[in-house]
Amino acid sequence: MRGVDATVRAGERRARRFVQCRLGCTPCCIGVFDVTALDAARLLRALRRLRRRSTGGAAAIERRARRQWRLLAPHFPGDRARGVLDERERERRSFFERFDELPCPVLDPDTGACLLYRSRPLSCRTFGLPVRCGSVVLPACRLNFRDAAPAIAAACTVEPDPDDVEGALLARLARETGRRGDTVIAAAIALAD
Repeated sequence: MRGVDATVRAGERRARRFVQCRLGCTPCCIGVFDVTALDAARLLRALRRLRRRSTGGAAAIERRARRQWRLLAPHFPGDRARGVLDERERERRSFFERFDELPCPVLDPDTGACLLYRSRPLSCRTFGLPVRCGSVVLPACRLNFRDAAPAIAAACTVEPDPDDVEGALLARLARETGRRGDTVIAAAIALAD
């Protein structure tokens, strides 16, 4: 993740005043979205570390995740027992749109801080700037680049994982543990054993 973080930081330096991201700015933390099995594993590892330091903080995340999963599960497009999303894009999109007002269970509602920030998913790490994924460029956060010429935003586009290191790690995780498929953060935490 260091390479991804370094790439994003370099893009943010180029963007400087056009990036509004900071502690307490949480629009990107609202709404259910998919995360990879690797992202889920990183979050669970970080949650275990947090539990050793702050049982109350970890318990609060787990309570929010379980509460949210009870709400999401009846509508979840995939394997509800394992929390694995199926591949049907239309059903996924409908599911995410239905729950686009739910805050991430890892978000501290009082401070607006991500309580597992150092282990946040790849999509969270890269959100804010325009991101190139192969031939597709995902747009920047709507709060960023408001007064910038389109060329400025384009010049700040980042390609966080051009060598597909995450893909190789996902394949390794699947081989070694059998974990594969996307999930959502609430399911990853609520269904953890």
